[in-house]
Order: sequence, then structure tokens, then C-alpha cells
Amino acid sequence: MVTSALWLGGYLLGVLAMAAFGYLYWTKRNVTGMSYLLVAALVGTVQSLLYLMLLVAPVLPTKVILWQLFGVLGAIVVFFWYLFCVAWTGRYRLARRPTLIAVALPLFLGSLLLVTNASPVYDGVHSLYFSSVEVADASALASPLTVSFGPVALAASGYATLLVAASTGLLAEFALRDDQQLYRWRNTMVTLAGVTAVLFGVGFAFLEMAFEPQPLVYVLANGFVVLGIVRSGTYDVVSLPENALIEAIEGGVLVYNNDGTVIELNEAAERLLGFSDDIVGRGIVAVVELAEQLPGVRSNADADGATAADPAAIAALLDGHEFTTTVGDTNRTFLVRVSELTDEGGHGLGWTVLFYDVTDLRQKQHELDLLKQVLSRVLRHNVRNDLSVVKANAQMLEDEASGLSAERLQTIQDKSDNLLDASEKARTVERLLEGDRSRSELDAVDIVADAVGTVRSEFPGVDFEVSLPETCSIRAHWALSQAVENVVENAAMHNDSPDPKVTVSLDRAGGTVTLTVADNGPGIPYSELEVLDRKEETALEHGSSVGLWLIDWIVDLSQGDIDFENTDRGCTVTMRLEHAEAGAEPAAEEADPLGLGIGGSADDD
Repeated sequence: MVTSALWLGGYLLGVLAMAAFGYLYWTKRNVTGMSYLLVAALVGTVQSLLYLMLLVAPVLPTKVILWQLFGVLGAIVVFFWYLFCVAWTGRYRLARRPTLIAVALPLFLGSLLLVTNASPVYDGVHSLYFSSVEVADASALASPLTVSFGPVALAASGYATLLVAASTGLLAEFALRDDQQLYRWRNTMVTLAGVTAVLFGVGFAFLEMAFEPQPLVYVLANGFVVLGIVRSGTYDVVSLPENALIEAIEGGVLVYNNDGTVIELNEAAERLLGFSDDIVGRGIVAVVELAEQLPGVRSNADADGATAADPAAIAALLDGHEFTTTVGDTNRTFLVRVSELTDEGGHGLGWTVLFYDVTDLRQKQHELDLLKQVLSRVLRHNVRNDLSVVKANAQMLEDEASGLSAERLQTIQDKSDNLLDASEKARTVERLLEGDRSRSELDAVDIVADAVGTVRSEFPGVDFEVSLPETCSIRAHWALSQAVENVVENAAMHNDSPDPKVTVSLDRAGGTVTLTVADNGPGIPYSELEVLDRKEETALEHGSSVGLWLIDWIVDLSQGDIDFENTDRGCTVTMRLEHAEAGAEPAAEEADPLGLGIGGSADDD
């Protein structure tokens, strides 16, 4: 009685375990081949449940029916194990229709002969699968069957064992491949699942046991598969050519898991870090310490003497580090960026370390810095100072001249003013390049009112019509006031109408604030607008107005948009910006969205 209870308890636990395995496979069903293992686990669960029912069934005919169904489901489990092994190893030529038919046909014939065999339930048409069947111990709590097997049963059992062994052989060969060395653990566990099924199946065949071991073997075999999945993580369970993908990446790539073990390193990273031996499988701390190009772990100890020995701290230590090393015969500069790997549930799996070659970028930055210094000195200092002298002398000569000479001297002063204005705008461009590119909350009413007031004092002959709300907050770049002033100034300056008029309005609709500036002047030349639309100039066609470029750029930095529309009544400029909700805290924005070290704070001098 006790033995029977133990067997029943074991089989019941087996049913529950197989159901749990099936649920786990369901959550990982997007992984290569896992859907086949899911079907095998579900069928195995039903098969184990049938055998449990067989043990407690009261009459022989019921036991025989359940046993026959048990055998048919066993053949299905074997077939889906084969499909899983083929998909897992990528041997899809073994999944072609003729091959699948050839593999499944013996299993189907064995199952057909099993259910058509003569039994206590019905006479049947043959006795090739078994010749007799009876209850081993009718008085026991759990009573299995004693079966006298025929030649077909032995052949079917032998074929199923060989098929499982051959499928397991595919797994073993796959695990030994060079490009799978990173995943040796998960492939070994999966291979052990097949080995366990074969060894226990053969072993129990030589033992005279009434109880069927197959449900318990399922639990043990699937336990190895689950162990491989849990240890490796979801991202480490896909039998795809990861190495080919990683090797195709131009920069260096290093991947380590939550345990701090390096699980991937491409050849580019090996060359950059100066490793001649394969470091896969070693700890990330040791790798960082050995690489001269990377910051030392111990040298970055905190005040308490603790070191960045845990994987997360290593990630923080490496991210943003920059180093220069010799590649071939040239010095190259690399930027290290670290990103965390997570599964679909957001759980951390490890970290990817990328080595970006930023040599050309840093060289361009250096050249731009030199160019900026030259332009700043020449345009902002030398040219401005010389133009001021030219303008002052022209003014003095104009006081003494008359007629055509006076007009020409006035032209010199006007052109000097234009160039001085362009110089100031060039200074604004310089500040934009150097300054903070984030947005902040600004009062649009104050900005527009100040701009109109400044321009009105410069052009008293222009009629300004202004419509502003009491308050209106926006989220924009700090230089937006200069863009607004330029728009209003352009509307007044270039207005050649006998009765010049500029209309300025500010409205809010939902989360958008719209600034409209309209004039009755000649409009903006289409060549200027086309250059703005293309965001570039050509050798034959270019824009002459630095102001338009500046306006467009500042609005873009403000994450807004701007439209220029010429009409028969003049030009209308429409600027749309994001409204800042009252009391809302502005979100922190990175001045350097690409993370390449470009950007800084505004420098006003």
C-alpha cells in the first residue's frame, strides 16, 4: 500500500511539474524551437495524467484504453522532440516534408498497430503489438498493467529510442561548434535532456518493472532544459548566428551578464583591448583591470576603499570613458558606451559595452573649434572694428558732402550697418554652438512685447498692431527672444509700402502657442525660402540673410516649427511652440542627445 501511494504521489507531482514546464515554455514561445517543446510538454502532461488515471482505474478494459492512448501520445512527444532539436540547431533541411514523413511514418504505424491490436476491449485484427495484458496487482491502491509485448512493440520502442538519440546527437554536435562556445551551458543542459531520456529509457527496459517510468523521465529531462534557460537568460536562448551579427558591427562589442561573466567579445574589441587570448568566460572586473585602455577598477575606489567590483558599477565606470590607442599604424580615439540588456519584462540580463571610433568626429570638432576662433576674431572683432571706423568716417564725410556724394556715403553707412548686424548674428550663432541646447519655461508675452518695443523704437514710421494675452508660458530655447525680435525686425525693415504696417498676435490652442507676424511689404524672396526648406546652400543658389537661418535654427532648437508664407499683401510668419502647463515641472533634457560629448553651457561675454 505504501509503495503504491508513493508511486501515485510521484506521478501526481510529475503531472504538476510537466504543467509548470509547459507554462514556462509558453512564456518563452517566441524563442527558436520553443513552441515545439511547448507542445511536447503539454502532450506529456496529458500522457502523465492518463497514466495516473490508469493506475487507479477499477477495471481492465478502461486500463487498456488509457494505456493505448498513453502509447500514442508518447509517439507524439518523440516527434515534437525531433522538431525541437531540428529548429534549435538550425538544421532545417531535416524539416522538409519528405524527411518529416519518413520520420513520422514509423511512429504513426506503431501507434496504429497499438490501437488496432486485439485486447480485452475488442477483438482487434492482430496481436503484433502485444499478445496479452493483465492487471499486475488488482488489490493494490495503484495497479499497473503487465503486458506481453510482440515484435512490433519492440520495433516501435527501438525506433523511438533511436530517433531521440539521433536528435540528441544533433544537439551535441551543435553544442561543440566554435560559434556556440558562448552558450556552452545552455546547449549542454538541452543535450543532457535528450541523453537522460535515452539512458533512462534503455535502462528501464532491462528492469522488470510494472510501473511505467516515462512520465518521471519527462520531468527529469525537462528539468535540464529549464535549468539551461534559467541560467542563461532569455536573450541567451536563441539559436541564431549571433556571432556573425556581432562580428559585422564595425566597432568593438563586449557583452557580460549579471554575474559579471563576459559572454561575448568580437574580434574588433579584442584588437582594441590588446587581448590575444579568448577572454569569454572570464570576469569583467579582471578584463577591465587587464586592459590598459580602460579605467582601473581599484584606482576608482571610493573613500571607504570599496571598488567597482559589481557588474553594475563596472557599467557606470566604463560608460563615457574615452581612450586613444594604436590601430594598425595610426592613433584612433574610441568612446565607450554601456547599455543594459533587459528581457521583455524589463528585468536586467547583462550589459553591452560598445567601443565607438570617434577619431573623425573629434578631429572635426577640433577643426570647428579652430574655425570658430578664427571667425570670431576676424568677423566679430577685426571686421566689426574696421566697419565701425568706415561708418564713422562716412558719417563725417556725409556732413560735408551734398547731392550724389552724400547719397553714396549714406549707402556706405547702410551697408556697414548690414555687415555689423551680420557680425552680431554671427556672434549669436557662436553662442548657440557653445551654449546649452535644452529648453526652459519662458514668458511668451514678455518676449513678444520686448521685441515689438525694440523694433518700434528703431522704425517709428511703421504702424504696429499687437494682440497679446495677459500671460502665456512656453517651453523653448533660451535664445527664442532673438528669433522673435528678428522676425519682427524683418517685417519692419524690409517693408517698402507707403503705409507700412506689422501685425503681431499670440494665441494658444490646447498645448500649442502660435505667434503670427504679418506685414504688407514685398515678402521674402523665394530663393531665401528654398534654401531654408533644403536646409543647405548650393554653389549657384544661396541665402543672403543670416537672420532667417538664425530664426529657423532657434525655433528648431525650441522643438517648434515655423512657416513663411508670401501673399499679395506681404509676408506672414507663423511660429508654433509648445505651451508650458502652469505649475508643471519642465522635464530634464539632455543637451547632448547622441551622447558623444558635444554641448555645454551658455557663455555670454
